[in-house]
Amino acid sequence: MPRRPLLLLPLALLVATGWWATTPQAQGWIPAGWAPDRSWLPGWAGGATADGPRLRLAETDRGAVTAVVAATGTVNPVVSVQVGSQLSGQIRELNADFNSRVRAGEQMARLDTRTILARQAAAAADLQSATAAVLVARAQGEKAETDLVSARAQLLAARARVDAADAQARDAEAELRRAAELRARGVNAERDLSRAQFAAERLRAEAATARANVAQQEATILGAEAATRTAAAQVAAAEAAQAQRAAQLQQVEVDLANATIRAPIDGVVVSRNVDLGQTVAASLQAPILFMVAASLDEMEVWATVDESDIGRIRAGQEVTFTVAAHPGVNLRGAVKEIRLSPTTVQNVVTYTVVVSAANVGGRMLPGMTATMRIVTDQRRDAVRVPNAALRWRPPGAAAAESAAPATGGPVEQALRELPDLTPSQRQEIAAAQQELRDRMAALPQDAEARRQQQQAARQRLIARFNAVLTAEQRARLAELRAGAGSRGTAGTVHVVDEDGAAPRAVAVRTGLTDGTVTEVLSGLEEGMRVVVGTERGTAQRSAAAPPPGGIRPF
Repeated sequence: MPRRPLLLLPLALLVATGWWATTPQAQGWIPAGWAPDRSWLPGWAGGATADGPRLRLAETDRGAVTAVVAATGTVNPVVSVQVGSQLSGQIRELNADFNSRVRAGEQMARLDTRTILARQAAAAADLQSATAAVLVARAQGEKAETDLVSARAQLLAARARVDAADAQARDAEAELRRAAELRARGVNAERDLSRAQFAAERLRAEAATARANVAQQEATILGAEAATRTAAAQVAAAEAAQAQRAAQLQQVEVDLANATIRAPIDGVVVSRNVDLGQTVAASLQAPILFMVAASLDEMEVWATVDESDIGRIRAGQEVTFTVAAHPGVNLRGAVKEIRLSPTTVQNVVTYTVVVSAANVGGRMLPGMTATMRIVTDQRRDAVRVPNAALRWRPPGAAAAESAAPATGGPVEQALRELPDLTPSQRQEIAAAQQELRDRMAALPQDAEARRQQQQAARQRLIARFNAVLTAEQRARLAELRAGAGSRGTAGTVHVVDEDGAAPRAVAVRTGLTDGTVTEVLSGLEEGMRVVVGTERGTAQRSAAAPPPGGIRPF
C-alpha cells in the first residue's frame, strides 16, 4: 500500500505538465505581470455587495472635442441640364445613350422632319409671291408719281395759256376802245367797231376757257397725289406681307433646326427617357429627353438640416460623409451655401445645406444618399468627461430633480436671470419644463425617431415660453441665452475620490460635445474619476459568463 502513491506521483506530474502547456500563460499571449480581474466577483469593488449596485467609473482626460451636426442628403451634379424637345414628332435618330460624353452643340437625337420640310417649301413659295407683289406695288407707285408730275406740268401750261388769253383780251379791249372813239368822231366805219367788239368778246371767252383748264388741271393734280399715296400704301402693305411670309419661313426654319436635339453643354448623359421610333408630344410642356451633367468630377450634396441646428452651420465648414456604396470610405467636402427656402413637414422646419465635394475615384454617383457629419466647432486640447457622467444621479436624486425646475441649459439659466417673471409665468414655465422632462423620458430607442421627437419637444418648449413671456422679456431672454451660451452650460457630475468614500457632486460648466464626451470648462481636472453608471453585482451574472478580458480567474 505505501508504494502505490509513489507510483501515482510521476503520473500526476505528467498530467499537470500537459495541462499547463495548454494554458494561455504557457502559450505566451497573456502579457507579463498579468493578474486576473476579480472585480466581477461578489463584493470585490467599491464595497458593493453581491446583490447591490456597483459603480462604473471613468477618468476625465484631455483631448479633442468636435461638435458636429448629423444630417442626410442626396448627391447631385454641380450643374445638370434637362434636354427637352420643343416640337412633337417621332424620333428618327438617336445618337446619345446613358453615360455618353457629349460636347456643346453635338447632335443627340433628331425628329422626323418631312412635315417641316413641306412647310418650308410652302413658306418659301409664299415669300416669293409676296416679293412679286411688292415689285408690282412699287411699279404702280412709280406710275402714280409720273402721272402726278405730268399733271403738274399740264397745270403750268394751262396757267400760261390763261396769261396769253388775258393779254389778248386786254389788247382786244384796247382796240375796241379806239374803234369806239374813231366811230364817235365819224372817222371809222360802223363795221370796224363791230369787228372790234366781236374780237374782244372772243378773247374774253378764250381767257375764261384757259382759266377753266387751270382748275381742271388742279383737280387732276389732286387725283394724282391721292393715287400716289394709295400706291405708297399698297407698297407698304406688300412689303408687310413680304415680311410676314419671311417670318413664317424663318419660323419653319427654326422648327427644322429644333427638330435636331443638340447638347446644350459639355458633359455626361446621366438619363435617357426616349427610344428610337418613339413619338414625343410637346403640346402642353416640353418633354424631357435627356439629362446632361456638366461634370462628375465635382459633386454637390443637398443635405436636410433641422432648424435647431441650422444656426451652427456656416459656409466653409468642414464636412465628412459616407455613401452606402462605399461605407468604409470617408469622403470630405465643405459647406457651400445655406438655402433660405424652408421646408415644413409635420410641423418640422428644415433647410437645405449645399455641400461641395470632389468626386475622388468616381465613388459618388447622382442620386446616392450621403450620411454627413458637419463640423461646426472644435477644441484641440480640452478636459473631457463622458456624457454618461453628466446624466448619472444617485438613487433618489432623479425624483428630487424631476420635482424641481429644470436647470443647466442656456434657456433655463437665462430664465433664472429674468427678475420680472410673475408667479403665473413661473408656474407656466415650470409646467412646460416638466412636460419636456416627461417627453424626454418617453423617447423611443430608434436614433432617428429619438432625434425628431427631441427636436419637436424643444420646439414646443420654446413656443410655450414665447407664449408666456412678453416681447421685452423675450428680447432679454435672447440676450441672456447668448451670454449663457458663451459661458458654458451648467451641469453636475459625481466624483469618487481615492479614499473610496461615497461619490460627491461637483458643479461643472460644459462646452462642446460630440455626443460621447463633453468639454469641461471648469469644475474638473484631468485624471479625476467620475461615476458614469451602475451595474448589479455578480449574483445576477450568468455562471458561464466570463469577466472582462475573457479570462476566468483560477
